[in-house]
This record gives sequence, structure tokens and C-alpha cells, in this order.
Amino acid sequence: MLSHAVTWQWPTRQLLQITDCHVLAEPDAVYRDVKPYRHLERLLAQVRPSPLPLVLTGDLSEDHSVASYQRLRELLADWPAPVYLLPGNHDDLALMQQVLVGAPFVFAGEIDAGSWRFLLLDTRSDTPAGAFDAPRQQLLTQQLARAQQAQQQVWLFCHHHPKPVGGIIDQFMQLDSEAFCALLDAAPQVKGLSHGHCHHGYVRQQAHWQLVGCPASSIQYLPRDEWLSVDVGPQACWYQFADSGAVTLRFITALAATPA
Repeated sequence: MLSHAVTWQWPTRQLLQITDCHVLAEPDAVYRDVKPYRHLERLLAQVRPSPLPLVLTGDLSEDHSVASYQRLRELLADWPAPVYLLPGNHDDLALMQQVLVGAPFVFAGEIDAGSWRFLLLDTRSDTPAGAFDAPRQQLLTQQLARAQQAQQQVWLFCHHHPKPVGGIIDQFMQLDSEAFCALLDAAPQVKGLSHGHCHHGYVRQQAHWQLVGCPASSIQYLPRDEWLSVDVGPQACWYQFADSGAVTLRFITALAATPA
């Protein structure tokens, strides 16, 4: 579990969520008919002129290799804002922490952002599906209580989705979702949760909080009962969090590569 807490140090409460990069050891290696490293490179190049803190919500690597995390480090080592890291089911957390060390990389379970508290949840299990067992539920209960005591609004980030999205990926959703969502439903300070894993973007209202699926920087999945994917370019989700509790978000797509 990631339980370390850090303080938000950025002039605005805007951030960019990037997920499911699926980078391989070689920059031109192919995953589902795209080159994930090149897609991520293109996305970062587009947003770099106005850089924001990044929250990377897992499946950063496709092949669990040291080299894949070294490729990520090449792209992000000089990023001028914090890069908060969460593992997905394709990731090796020990390797991530071995390679992605020092600024701008941050491994933390929560971020104290003034009137907001961002919680970064590790939902991995021993299978590709997600889990949020009793110890993690207990930690989340404590985190939510601290935020309530500090009169902070809460937004959560994780890898696995806690609600079905209507596709084959649902067989690998978060298995402890009922208890997990009950914690969020019982906490009025929770304004939303964003996840990766599904490879497509959506926003749904859940009681008093929003559930956001962030599109992938690699390839998007169609919500079908078979693995169908489409390359619409590298995508991400931009957020702005206001003191009032209002949250503005939008999905962004990097421009097409310039033809050679």
C-alpha cells in the first residue's frame, strides 16, 4: 500500500491524468498496432509548453521490464512539475521505485492540497483484476476521516474501475468494489474518483461523487464483449479543482503526428 503523504506545491490546482501507457523496452516496439512510447512522447510534447503536475494511474509498462521504466524516465526526467505514480496490474512496483527515483517522480498515498486532498490508491492484486481488501479499506477510512476533520474535499485516483463499464475488461475490474464504493457513498467530502484500466473515457454520476474513466495514452478499447481496440491518438484527462468544490475536467487528444 502507498501511504506516504506529501504537500501540493504548485501555483494552481490543475493536473493531468495519464494512464495505460504500456511502454515497452524499445521505443518503436508495438502494442496492439500502436507504438506506445511514441504515443506518449507525442502527448507530452503537446502539453509541455504549459506543463502541469501529472498523475500516472498505472500500466505504465507493458512488458514489466527495467528498460520500459528507463524509457519512461527518458521522457519524464526533466518534467518541470511533480509526476505522481501509481502502479497497475501490468506494473512491477519494485522496479518502478528502483528506476523512477528522485524529482520529478513521487510515490505517495495522499496529497494535501489545501482545501483538497487527493488520495492515490493501489488497487493491484495477484491477478489482473483489482482488489481493495480490509487493510486497504481501513487505511482509506482513516484518510477520509482526516480529510473530513480538516474540512477538505477529496478526489481519488486508482487503476482498476470499481463499477462495470459494459465490456470484456469488466472481468478484471475491482473485486472488492461493493465495500469500496460503500466507503465513498458514506463520505460526503468525496467529490470523485478517476481510474485507468478501461482504455476509454467516460464520466458518470454516482450519488454525490463522479466516476471518471480516463482514456489511455496508448490505445482505446471499445466497450464490447471481445477485445476490440481503436487508435484515435494518445489521450489524457485534464482537471481543475476549485476551492468551492467545483471540478472541471475534459479529455484531451494529442494532435496527429506530422507526416514524414
